[in-house]
Amino acid sequence: MKATRLIVLFTSIFTFGLIAGEAVGAPKTPSQDEIDFAEEASDLMTATVFAALVQEIGETTPENVGQGNLAIGLIFDDHNLNMRLVGELEPLSDNDYPRDGFEELALADALNGQARTGVEKVSGTWYYRRSIPLSNFVPQCAMCHDNYADLPSTENVGALMLRIPILK
Repeated sequence: MKATRLIVLFTSIFTFGLIAGEAVGAPKTPSQDEIDFAEEASDLMTATVFAALVQEIGETTPENVGQGNLAIGLIFDDHNLNMRLVGELEPLSDNDYPRDGFEELALADALNGQARTGVEKVSGTWYYRRSIPLSNFVPQCAMCHDNYADLPSTENVGALMLRIPILK
């Protein structure tokens, strides 16, 4: 009899805990205001990243191409999951390939000149995700990417992937 009461008691506590947890701490989808905030942060991040790219490209010469390659590699550090370059053309590091379904679709779109955005939950956190197509837009690209030398400047070669946490 005591065992039955204990089972009923534990079951009641467990069930109440689940209900209370769902009511109080359950993850909710982000509001439109929260998504808009993250999108605006993404716009600022995009402008900053492109400013850094343009600056690095403008300062890289045949004499300092190694330093320029290192500098841009540090900006797009392989441990930064919120800002990555993704592509299919060499030279690539292990970090330069799509990591999930969003990035696979985004890269396919980018190679056709199309951007992609989305709101997704990744490892328990909501993110505003964005991809921006990248082309072989200046001849200096070929200083670090030898295989770009014969590509037209309009050729899409990859995507910049941004991931902005949605703050609640």
